[in-house]
Amino acid sequence: MNKQELTDILNDGWWIQVSPLAKIQPTEWIAGIYRKGKRTWVTENCKGGFESPFQAHEWGVTFIKNYKLKKQNT
Repeated sequence: MNKQELTDILNDGWWIQVSPLAKIQPTEWIAGIYRKGKRTWVTENCKGGFESPFQAHEWGVTFIKNYKLKKQNT
């Protein structure tokens, strides 16, 4: 994940939010996937149980790619 990747995702109308789950131990991360709608951001999906923020972000990138491919094929 780098600045250009984040900029590209945002310019394409998507955002990935990664946050720690409210537990002290064990550390767990959650990812939320948002798509820009006509007036608001729409939550497309969320998933927890990731061991690192990087793992959660990569899941988000994969989700967005799969979502866009599915939309192209319908």
